[in-house]
Amino acid sequence: MKGKNIVGNNIRKLRINACFTQEELALRSGLSQGYINQLESGKRRFTQKTLELIAEALSIPITELFREGEIPKTPVIAKKNGNYGKKRPDKKEFLCLLKELPDHIAEHYLILLRLERELWASTLPKKTSS
Repeated sequence: MKGKNIVGNNIRKLRINACFTQEELALRSGLSQGYINQLESGKRRFTQKTLELIAEALSIPITELFREGEIPKTPVIAKKNGNYGKKRPDKKEFLCLLKELPDHIAEHYLILLRLERELWASTLPKKTSS
């Protein structure tokens, strides 16, 4: 395909802004990682349906995929689809989000995680010695 790849470039920028890998965007949208790769590189054409799936996975209006110029950095909170929810949370995404927070807020979440771990450990059955 000749010419500008505005949509593919925007998909890549928005995906990276959301701290998603191509694989994660594929899981969230129900498309294949190869298809996402080909859209981003301009080797494949898009359909309205695939753009709707991608926009929904990124929790953005579909019009953002056609925006020329700079993509605003906005927090993206994507809905989990059925298959994605079965996968363990992505540590890379978690660390990416944590890195963007001020130190005092990151410390707050660290304290909360430690408390959650203690609560979770206290619900496990105690091992008895034989």
